Amino acid sequence: MGAAAIAVLVAGIGVWQFAFRDATVIRVEQAEDGVRQILSDPINGYGANNISALRCNGGKDPSAAKGDSFTCAVEIDGAIRQVYVEFQDDKGTFAVDGPR
Repeated sequence: MGAAAIAVLVAGIGVWQFAFRDATVIRVEQAEDGVRQILSDPINGYGANNISALRCNGGKDPSAAKGDSFTCAVEIDGAIRQVYVEFQDDKGTFAVDGPR
């Protein structure tokens, strides 16, 4: 991976915090909405304009404890990509890695 790709990956990590705070499991629909927002945000996210499909954690509600993670399959511009998501705290804040 080149230095430019690493820089984009590091610069593109987005963080999303859910409106609720004390849940240990979140609804997968909320996780997908947050991931979609980060992937499509042109300023604070990745600026992906053509997201036609997104499915996270195999459709199951993910655990939202610090360090827990899940993956999403996302179709961007006709290509299926994988996105890694990791919870940063026990309050539902997560970081979204760039599509691969």
